[in-house]
Amino acid sequence: MNARKETVDKRKKYVIVNHGNLFNSELNTTLLNSDQSVYEVIRIIDGKALFLEDHYTRLVSSVQMSGFYFEMDLPEFRHNILELVRLNQIENGNVKFVLAEFKKVNHWSFSFIPHSYPDTNDYEQGVKAELLFAERENPNAKIIQNVIRERANQLIADQKLYEVLLVDRDGLITEGSRSNVFFVKGNRFYTAPAYQVLVGVTRQKVLQCLTELRFTIVEEAVLASEINTYDAAFLTGTSPKVLPVRSIGKQVFNTQLQVVKELMDQYNNLIASYIKSH
Repeated sequence: MNARKETVDKRKKYVIVNHGNLFNSELNTTLLNSDQSVYEVIRIIDGKALFLEDHYTRLVSSVQMSGFYFEMDLPEFRHNILELVRLNQIENGNVKFVLAEFKKVNHWSFSFIPHSYPDTNDYEQGVKAELLFAERENPNAKIIQNVIRERANQLIADQKLYEVLLVDRDGLITEGSRSNVFFVKGNRFYTAPAYQVLVGVTRQKVLQCLTELRFTIVEEAVLASEINTYDAAFLTGTSPKVLPVRSIGKQVFNTQLQVVKELMDQYNNLIASYIKSH
């Protein structure tokens, strides 16, 4: 089974809210997780925020598309994350930033959240996924959309999946509920174009790696009815990195494709290089 196993560190005691105020993590943040909240999730590796600059740029884009006012610059954003890491004494995990507006006043928080990192077996044998017919209202903005998230979480729990893939009204597979998805045919890598998906930071880095490896990239969404014509599929995201998919429903894929292994190595090397240089 490859069901998501959410890991919670019992030491995660502190949340940073609104200009440096500290709260115990049991603080009720329901208001910050409304359907109109903007958020970003950053992976912490060895106490360092991975691809922080890219995450901040995407956050600013989401804020602008949502019409919120956001005055935090990159140095302050970085400082809050590093302070959260220091206070909680956690050097590996996921930090979530949430921004919401109530009565024309901005409220925000930084907190460690449960994470689900694949294990060695998942990377070698792949994970299970299923299709979910649903569309995000604004796929380019990272906005909390509770209805889709709840449907996805229920399907994941019921069928012991790692992820569900969203299918739009035209029968096209656009993205995962919390990841991007790629399909492979020969040496060609297919993924939905940017306007159809939330452009994940990992997705951007994977496209960079594919270019460096000189593989062919086709930005074209795959029809759900034609997945049997592809050799392999994999997910990309903050937690999974580059994660092979073993099956989507009854369709089984090759999890040992050499071109995908080369991509996984290239991406892991990119992470190591970033951590070393920061």
